[in-house]
Amino acid sequence: MTGLEFLMSARAFAGERFTLPAATLDLGRRIVNREAVDGQTPASPFTSGESVYAHTTISGHGAGFIEHVWTRDGVEIARHYMPVGDDRRWRTWSRHRLEAGHYTVEVFAPDGRRLAGKTFTAL
Repeated sequence: MTGLEFLMSARAFAGERFTLPAATLDLGRRIVNREAVDGQTPASPFTSGESVYAHTTISGHGAGFIEHVWTRDGVEIARHYMPVGDDRRWRTWSRHRLEAGHYTVEVFAPDGRRLAGKTFTAL
């Protein structure tokens, strides 16, 4: 490999700040303009029978897959594998139709590291 090939294949260049993968997770009733909207509030809780979207924004990850793991009352009920690109920021989402119970949605990197999570209760 020549020096130029090495430099061109590098993911970070001299002076560029290296960041660990970062992810945010938002919950909502709809996706509008690639964002989760109409989230749960005290006046408008999530209820049985409605669909909830888990929206993830991830950066610094590189190409590959992330997972959304949905659990209800401590039991895994869904696992979604979603591709993410090599761009600086990538957005993806999964959805689930709710039954009454206590939910946790977690985002995992391919190496099993937990990147984000949210809990909520559906009435």
